[in-house]
Amino acid sequence: MSPSHNPKLADLLLQYAGLSENGIAVLDAENRFVYYNPAFAQMFDFADQSMISKTHGDLMEWMYMQQRGSNIEWANLQDWLEYAGSRQRSAPFRSFEVDLKGGRWILMTEQVCPDGELVMFCSDITRQKETENALKKAHGDIERLALTDDLTGVPNRRNFMQRLAQEISRSQRSAEPFCLAMLDLDFFKKVNDRFGHAAGDEVLKHFANFVQQHLRAEDVLGRLGGEEFGVLLPNSSLPVAQLVLNRVLERLQAERLPEVAADFSYTFSGGLVQHGAAPGKSGSDLLALADQALYAAKADGRNRIAPYTPQPAAPVA
Repeated sequence: MSPSHNPKLADLLLQYAGLSENGIAVLDAENRFVYYNPAFAQMFDFADQSMISKTHGDLMEWMYMQQRGSNIEWANLQDWLEYAGSRQRSAPFRSFEVDLKGGRWILMTEQVCPDGELVMFCSDITRQKETENALKKAHGDIERLALTDDLTGVPNRRNFMQRLAQEISRSQRSAEPFCLAMLDLDFFKKVNDRFGHAAGDEVLKHFANFVQQHLRAEDVLGRLGGEEFGVLLPNSSLPVAQLVLNRVLERLQAERLPEVAADFSYTFSGGLVQHGAAPGKSGSDLLALADQALYAAKADGRNRIAPYTPQPAAPVA
């Protein structure tokens, strides 16, 4: 039985709507408000206004101009009104989320009736959204921790090797060169032995931060383990990559870490290999070749960058 045939039921529904904490509003076929309850007016912050007989567009324009109600981020009012108007009544029933000024969120449903009326029902989902956002943040933090070195904040070995594999694939598709470097702090064990592991950690953090500041925006620094770091230098030939790393090497000479010891400084050595100009194909192969070049840099006196040099083929007996 419809409410129109049962006045008591109609009164009960109106009483429920008036007392409900959920927002309820009804628009006629011409999109003019014929009813809204106090909760709806409070949600959209127009309790001090009357919207009866005004259109839904009037309410949206009022909210935009007054910066009240919905959190509207559109720069142009007309563009937003056209977009919102195109979405309304686009289906017999639709459901969507709306963020309000002050950080609250509502879930709004719209039901188009056979005679053209539109019934809007709004429920507060702020707590659910807060929980959802907290879970997203926690998931992001876990993902970041899984891919980031805890001490230095740069990509860890797993993350770095993934990026190296991606760069190999990109280079193979584009035929553009890239270089891989392995960096190692010189005499780092002596720093730990003389000043302690806490001081060693400060040196590692300083090194990671310093190198990141002096690499190019597209370059990627990662910590491979201990005092060893890797650097990806995309779109770079061996001379270009060596120029970039030598600049880092030279600028580090002027750095001092008084928190470790008065006038304390340190150096690093690096091995450099260009993908495609060396026999290695996989990320592990390239890393092994960069390690060979690093060994050569240390054998040659440290505090330098050494490019990978292929070993001459053994003579045939």
